[in-house]
Amino acid sequence: MRLYTIIFLLLFFCGCKKVLDAGLPTDKIVSATVYASDATAASVMTGLYYTMSSGGPATGNESLSLIAGLSADEYKLVNSDEGLRAVYQNALTPMMVPAWAKLFNYIYVANSALAGLRNSNSLTPAVKSQLMGEAYFIRAFCYSYLVGLFGDVPLLLSPDAQNNKLAARTNVDKIYEQVVDDLLRARQLMNDQYLRADISTLSTDRVRPSKWAVNALLARVYLYSKKWQEAMAAADSVINNTSLFELAPIGNVFLQGSKEAIWQLEPVVADYTLDGQLFNVDRPVYLSPYLMNVFEKGDRRKTSWTNKVIVGDSVYYYPYKYKVYEEVKLNPEYLMVLRLGELYLIKAEAAVNLGDRTTSAMCINAIRERAGLGPMKDTTIAALSVAIQHERQVELFAEWGHRWFDLKRVEGLQVVMPEVTKWKGGNWDDYKKLYPIPENELQLDRALVQNTGY
Repeated sequence: MRLYTIIFLLLFFCGCKKVLDAGLPTDKIVSATVYASDATAASVMTGLYYTMSSGGPATGNESLSLIAGLSADEYKLVNSDEGLRAVYQNALTPMMVPAWAKLFNYIYVANSALAGLRNSNSLTPAVKSQLMGEAYFIRAFCYSYLVGLFGDVPLLLSPDAQNNKLAARTNVDKIYEQVVDDLLRARQLMNDQYLRADISTLSTDRVRPSKWAVNALLARVYLYSKKWQEAMAAADSVINNTSLFELAPIGNVFLQGSKEAIWQLEPVVADYTLDGQLFNVDRPVYLSPYLMNVFEKGDRRKTSWTNKVIVGDSVYYYPYKYKVYEEVKLNPEYLMVLRLGELYLIKAEAAVNLGDRTTSAMCINAIRERAGLGPMKDTTIAALSVAIQHERQVELFAEWGHRWFDLKRVEGLQVVMPEVTKWKGGNWDDYKKLYPIPENELQLDRALVQNTGY
């Protein structure tokens, strides 16, 4: 059996253990053998991207695109799955919690990689630097979602079992500080070109994170932290790199190698994305009237990024950003993780909060023009602020739970969710803005405390 296969199996089986425990002994993954050569060291992070693309929080029926969208107002659930219904009706219990386990497993792999890479003296310096940057980036990426879903969570910075199994929760602000610190380290370490799996050859695909993915995530984290100047600068660093990035035509955004893509994941289960399978074939949800009714007339995002089925006199729309769900030879799609459209809207929001109405309107209008819509007519601060949240709703739907996180950070939950949750068959309480901590974690780690209300 080839060594990278062994590494992948180790990474896979460590996910069967308690999440906050280190699982397998550290030396099984952080070993001299694994980190003795560039190829085997690179295979650890490559294996993690393979795992992410195989399902879980990134894609498919456990994805944040589905789960967090169900929590918000994006979907109408038509699947009878008990777990999905609990999410949909904002009725999660500590016995039924999505995302926690796999995000912490990814963090464990990143921490193990950092430990192994630090101890290795046999790697090419450029390869070691890139891989360490990727590990810092992945840890930051996962924590940015964990705090969005759960609030305070344990901050684990090593693969040490004894420390991790007794970890208490860390304040969200402290975690954001660590996320920014990790991203700033990653930016110093990572390449500004896209690389193949060997970490040496340039690639036309964008499936390994680069320095630009770091800047994109930094822009988002700064925005969420209301650090407007820093958010604008990070977004600008990507937007202004026109040799690599541009807003793609509506029909090309989610294609392999799209110039809109900052980071994509290559499909590994089939020749198409699991999101293509989920929304086109499995179809557990339709798009809600709360989303469909806010598209403006002539918006190409409605005609290109949604599709419909007609049953009797009723029309049901579903996400159609990923159109491929069978073997394809032309125009393959890759799963989008970070893309330029979001950065235009980050820059617009940062600018309006800095009082720069001209820049804000310019960024909004770039997104609207791509969608076939006219420019903003009302460019007051109030109108621009409303327009940004509208554009985020119709631009980023069915992608990584953006709507759920936006409603929380702009204090829209109490406005939107009481009516929406009632429509979904549930009841809204403010504590439901955070998911519960899994019961099994509370039982195994007595330092953990449950979120209020559960």
